[in-house]
Amino acid sequence: MADNGRTVDPVTFEILSHRLQRIAKEMGTTIERVGGTVNTTQMHDYMASLYRADGEILATGESMPWHVACAGFTVKWIIERFAEYDGVNEDDVFLLNDPYVSAVHQSDVYVVSPIHVEGRLIGWSASFVHVMDIGAMSPGGDSPEAKEICHEGLRIPGIKLVDRGNLRKDVFDTLINMTRRPDMVALDINCQLAGHSVAKSRMRQFYTLHGVDLMDAVAAQMIDYSERALRKRLEDIPDGEWSDSAAIESREGSWTVRLTLRKQGSRMVFDFTGTDPQAPVGVNLPYHATFGTCFEGLVETVAYDFPRNHGLFRPIETIAPPGTLVNVTHPAPVSLNTTSGGATAKYLVVSVLNGMLAGSQAWRDEIMVRIWGGRRVRTSGVNQHGMFYSTSLAMSPLSGSGARATMDGVDTTKLDFMTCPNVEWLEANCPMLFLFRRHARDQQGAGRFRGGTGAEMAFSVHKAPDGKIEGVAFGVAGLVNGGRGIFGGYPGAPSILVHLGGTTLGEMLGADRVPQALDELGGTPRVLPYASFELRRDDVLYYTLGMGGGYGCPLDRDPAAVLKDVEDELVSAETARGVYGVVVDSDSLTVDVQATSDLRRQRLLENRGGRP
Repeated sequence: MADNGRTVDPVTFEILSHRLQRIAKEMGTTIERVGGTVNTTQMHDYMASLYRADGEILATGESMPWHVACAGFTVKWIIERFAEYDGVNEDDVFLLNDPYVSAVHQSDVYVVSPIHVEGRLIGWSASFVHVMDIGAMSPGGDSPEAKEICHEGLRIPGIKLVDRGNLRKDVFDTLINMTRRPDMVALDINCQLAGHSVAKSRMRQFYTLHGVDLMDAVAAQMIDYSERALRKRLEDIPDGEWSDSAAIESREGSWTVRLTLRKQGSRMVFDFTGTDPQAPVGVNLPYHATFGTCFEGLVETVAYDFPRNHGLFRPIETIAPPGTLVNVTHPAPVSLNTTSGGATAKYLVVSVLNGMLAGSQAWRDEIMVRIWGGRRVRTSGVNQHGMFYSTSLAMSPLSGSGARATMDGVDTTKLDFMTCPNVEWLEANCPMLFLFRRHARDQQGAGRFRGGTGAEMAFSVHKAPDGKIEGVAFGVAGLVNGGRGIFGGYPGAPSILVHLGGTTLGEMLGADRVPQALDELGGTPRVLPYASFELRRDDVLYYTLGMGGGYGCPLDRDPAAVLKDVEDELVSAETARGVYGVVVDSDSLTVDVQATSDLRRQRLLENRGGRP
């Protein structure tokens, strides 16, 4: 029974609810096709979703759940804010990017639009795109030197960009011209407007065809269904309490996020009490972003097969004390938070949820180790075509995913909605030359099922008119940021950024030699914390992505699987012997079965202190 009193039969409900999901997906596809920047066309760093008239999440397509949740806060804020002015009118469009209201950081520009049918507000469409620049002190918006939010670019608490169908060009021009790339930011916003236009058209046709009252009943029933299904599933999982913590470490300090999950019946409380005070660098999260990490973690685990709507909000509560890393207060900076504080909160949410699932016989085999995060780098400057550019090497999809309870992690994939730009595109549009981009060896977390292998890469400056490019290092800093192992599995190697200055790269390329390893280059290495840096001719930036943690004891791994990893050059013969206890003949690429059995027996005795 829906909230307007109508009952929707199951067949009608299935057909119409799935159509709403397809409209949300088509909205996202439109953003991608109209978008002209690498963020939308290659990295898929955008979101498109539908909301009910009161701002509750209705349908999400294939969008990132984190931003779906934050956009829900955005819609509710716009409703409240403009009730004080001239209200919400048909064909209006609003824009917001203020992290102290509902965005994650300023580079995430949210656009929301009401949808009316015959003068009646029936819902909203909402989107976000990570824009190419936001006018911050660092090109692209990620600003390690920012000490307060005013250093991090344009901050908009909610404005009307389109008034009753008419673009406010004075507002539009003001926004884009406060950035370093007005043309690219204009494309980012225009592709969102195109997506909203498609969503509005499809929703009006759909609701007119089937009737507003019926569709309103379907919408209410979709949300009720997700809530009931989630609560029933939670009731079948044993109650308890699970805790974990993780620290972001850099030269500026160390900041720890602490999380406890308390589950009772069909209710879950994510309690971040004990988290360190907010940091003087932009790794801090606003409350709504922290809530969004809980929503995303839920979608990734126990609610992976449910419709992603507001019904999944209702059984969860998030406690995040103000003034901490997970509930920042003005004017602390936030520009680095998506890949640092946000990545850490997401990691911990899945960690405690895995703890909950481990206590359930029915769910134990569904556990998957989540990778923590990784370093990121943004480069900018004048490219080989004489134009200013700024692009993020958001290579997180080249990370290795964590191992699963019944199989290995996936190599070079983060299993989220983002992809990474290809090397050819980067070299064609940016003054960069990649020396290699490949799977790393011996860096995934060992286990009965190993973690996924991430990538390693190295690049240098090439054809830069100024002879250099500017760089910003961000992401989860520290040497403990790979995926942790569980149930005896080993952690994955950390993601790092290393700046090699004064190498012999020029000489090697002049002799038609391409280096395959860093030790061939010489130079002075420097591990980069949160920092701005310059990459000059013959400098090299080496970058490793996050590696997945392992599941179970490595000595229990099938020797044939270890041999396959040696054959694929993901694991060396030395690591096969030293970590997995598998003796591989490097010449014949075969396993010495008897030597392996003897070695593993000896290792098990050593682990037990000599006791049989």
